Formats: sequence, structure tokens, C-alpha cells
Amino acid sequence: MPKITVNHESQTAAPEAFEKIKNFFETDQDIRKLASDMKISFSDDKLTGKATASQFSADFTVKAEGEGSKVSVLVDLPFILTPFKGKVQETLEKKLKKYLA
Repeated sequence: MPKITVNHESQTAAPEAFEKIKNFFETDQDIRKLASDMKISFSDDKLTGKATASQFSADFTVKAEGEGSKVSVLVDLPFILTPFKGKVQETLEKKLKKYLA
């Protein structure tokens, strides 16, 4: 399966950034349109999470970095969605900037 890794550095402290990422996965309407069957699990103590749907899976981590944090999202896509790999990456980058501005 093709993998996409998106990293985003933020001035937001790691615990707050994690809460914002949780909010993104739980409430963002664009991602819900793409994956209405998405199931999400979080590990608050480790600042990690996993989203799974019929068309993809995504693991994310938030780590403290200096005064801010670094968010990493690793997405596994099925081969049939390989042509959309660039669009998925672009959309994730935009969403991370929006939620972690």
C-alpha cells in the first residue's frame, strides 16, 4: 500500500496540539465526507492516535519540540487510490495548518 507522511511543526504546545488534532479527526466535515465509516482511537498519555476506514488508515503522533510541537501523520492508501496520493497529502497539509495555526 502506498504511504504518505505529512509532518507539521507548530508553535502550539504538544498537549494542546494533540487536542486540536483529535478535534480535527472527530469533527472535520471534509474528512467525514471521504470516510463516513472512519473509526478513531486515541492514546492520550502517548499523544498518539489511529484512524481506520474502508479506504485508508492513518496513524498520528504529536511530540514536544522546543516550545512547540511536531505532528506526524502516516497514511496508508490502497493501490487503487495511488493517483490521489498528492491530493491527499496536500489536503492534510492544509488541514494541519488550519487546525494548528
